[in-house]
Amino acid sequence: MTVEITSSDAQVMAEQIAEAFKEVLGADEAPDTHSGFLDIGGDSLTAARAVSLISGRLGVRVTVRDLFRARTAAGLADLVLRRQAA
Repeated sequence: MTVEITSSDAQVMAEQIAEAFKEVLGADEAPDTHSGFLDIGGDSLTAARAVSLISGRLGVRVTVRDLFRARTAAGLADLVLRRQAA
């Protein structure tokens, strides 16, 4: 069985991930979902906190390596949705 991932699914997931970025970075607002995590002030320590928060909330294992490869909330959302569908 194939699960179809829609652009609205991806957008909702990206916004949830951006909200996690906001929390770990102590920002006033969630960043744009296409902003790079490192570009908005993230580092290896905040990345570890972010992936722990994201994994716990979304129920899918996400690693720091995943975050650094995906770079953005939108990119990470695509990865998470693929893992959920698998």
